Amino acid sequence: MNNQLIYPTIDLFLYDLGNGLGQSSEKIDKNRQRFWQRIYQDNLNEQKLTQLQSEEGTFSSYIELLGTQRVEFFKHPLDGYYYPVKLGDTYALQIDCAGKENDQDWEQLSTVEQLQQLKEIVLGHTYNLPGEMGQTWLIWGKLASPSQDSETIAKEYYQALKIVPKPKWQRDCKGKGNFQGATLFELEQPDKTPDGFNRNYHIIICLFPYNRTEELIEKTIGKLYRHFIRLFHYRNKILWVYEQSRQLKDTLKKSYSTIQKIVNSLSQHLTNSDINLKQLQQNLADALSISYYHESRLVYLHDQLSTIEINVKNYQSLTQVMAETDANSDIVFLQRFGEFAQDKYLNQIKTDYQTLNAGLKSLDNFIKTIEGIINIEKTKNERTLNKTVAIASVGISTASLAASTITEQAEDIAKTIPFIPRSQINLGAFGLSFFLSVLIGLLFAAITLLLLKKK
Repeated sequence: MNNQLIYPTIDLFLYDLGNGLGQSSEKIDKNRQRFWQRIYQDNLNEQKLTQLQSEEGTFSSYIELLGTQRVEFFKHPLDGYYYPVKLGDTYALQIDCAGKENDQDWEQLSTVEQLQQLKEIVLGHTYNLPGEMGQTWLIWGKLASPSQDSETIAKEYYQALKIVPKPKWQRDCKGKGNFQGATLFELEQPDKTPDGFNRNYHIIICLFPYNRTEELIEKTIGKLYRHFIRLFHYRNKILWVYEQSRQLKDTLKKSYSTIQKIVNSLSQHLTNSDINLKQLQQNLADALSISYYHESRLVYLHDQLSTIEINVKNYQSLTQVMAETDANSDIVFLQRFGEFAQDKYLNQIKTDYQTLNAGLKSLDNFIKTIEGIINIEKTKNERTLNKTVAIASVGISTASLAASTITEQAEDIAKTIPFIPRSQINLGAFGLSFFLSVLIGLLFAAITLLLLKKK
């Protein structure tokens, strides 16, 4: 048949976050368990997890997590395997399947039927655990005759596999190229759901010419595997982090709106003659709280900016290495993503960061102004209290001195007052002494108040 392929194979590359910024040890353990669940399912216990964790070692850019074993093969008769690695802070898993060994029924299937079954086998081996950071499909094989047109074959398989919803070649095909004699096609359906997850569909179809030997194909596909597992990591991480940044931007926009309301209320505080110190202190507390919230999330946004910057650079460097490996290669279609990511994703987050960071400067000015008003009001209150204490002290001291002086003459004065009975002379003298001393104290307190006002 003219649509047949030799060695039809499907690979799925999945990526999960291993240990993210600020994640607890419990969360990191859950990440590890989820990753290995695909491979060992019910056989995954604490002892096995501890053993697998020991293989991770220290932070490294590339660690084969099964050591010298390298891969975990599928159960017979399936011809497939798992290849788990750790790429920095990311778990990467390649799930490969090339069919069934020594199975006559399998050999009787058309290539389309084989690929459809291979897709289901690979998906079944994910155990309904998609890549948290994203995933990429690789479909490859060797043309069966010189008359076959690689693009026609690739288009037919893409439509038949239905990896993406409503596949449409002209819309989804992003580019075509070649690497060491193999023809490559890249297809994509972008993620249109802003939910913080990378649901981007990404597929590479790789077709080798009919006259390519099995040895050369194995050598070339081996190189592509080594390049692709890292290249797809950079790509999916860029898309995932950018998606995360959109969620963070929405959160920051809400806090930015709150900041603007707080800052806009400053003129009211400055023109209000009747200043409420308690209300000012509450406003200051609110401003400090939103400032901490906004600034801490800006730190995360800046981290995301740095992450995308690093991964864009790594992506561009790796595509350059691939191009230099084969002088006759044409992988411009892969290099375009690096340029696009730099122009759109990187520049967008830079702009967002600068815009959202500007709100902190105005909020900082608000905080300093409110602190200044509070300090002034406190100083005024302290001065008022000091004046009150001074006036009261003068009044009390004067009254006490007057009382001690008047007491001696009060009895003689009371005797001259005709309406005070003789039996109540002492009580009258006390009342007269008290009244005159208070009057003198108030008089001197009033004089002190007038003198303090003149200062």
